[in-house]
Amino acid sequence: MINSVSNALAAALIAAALFAAARVSAADPAPAPTLRVGDRWVYNVTSGIGLTKTTYQETREVTAVDANGIKVRVTGKTADGKDFTRVDDLASPGELRYGAPCFDEVYRFQAPLQRVTFPIAPGERSSKWVDVVAEPSGTKGQFNYYFHTLNWDKQTVPAGSFDAIRVDVLMMLDDATAFRNATTCNFIYWYSPAVRGTVRERRTAMYSTTLTPTDTEVLNANYELASFTPGK
Repeated sequence: MINSVSNALAAALIAAALFAAARVSAADPAPAPTLRVGDRWVYNVTSGIGLTKTTYQETREVTAVDANGIKVRVTGKTADGKDFTRVDDLASPGELRYGAPCFDEVYRFQAPLQRVTFPIAPGERSSKWVDVVAEPSGTKGQFNYYFHTLNWDKQTVPAGSFDAIRVDVLMMLDDATAFRNATTCNFIYWYSPAVRGTVRERRTAMYSTTLTPTDTEVLNANYELASFTPGK
């Protein structure tokens, strides 16, 4: 009888310890990744407005890592289905100097855009105004960038199941005119340290005109990691 009670108590203590460890790990931050030349992510993408949907793959590959920063070649399709290849320029992981942060338009940032702050921990928030230069026109502007980090959870995608932390992003671009309001981009990312990148992304963008409050959707895309190949 004593052994049974002791065993039950030990089991309860072990369960409590495991539960406490799980709670601690759920609050742990995701460290900054060490990116390597050859790191390659392939995503299955479903994109389209309304009933019109297109499926394709987008590939992102690290092509350079040196004292000048990080270069990532991105190959995929624009929102209207055209093939593209561009090379994003990062000062460091999470800091974008050149690239397309929202829609298809490419921007150069006068100071690197801190898309997320490493280490990523739940409950972080940041809101800032960002000075940009649209490429290739050279038009200068400013847009608002906000992100909020949420909880860790398990995300299952074609590449496997991963512990990932959710990051919500809201961007308001600088493309307002006399007839339409600025484009608003709502993104959700799930970042996993295991692959040094995102395993799932949901991207939407829309604007309203000055004549009607009805939103016009210009982007609706879902990304799921199909494979990750680490560089050497």
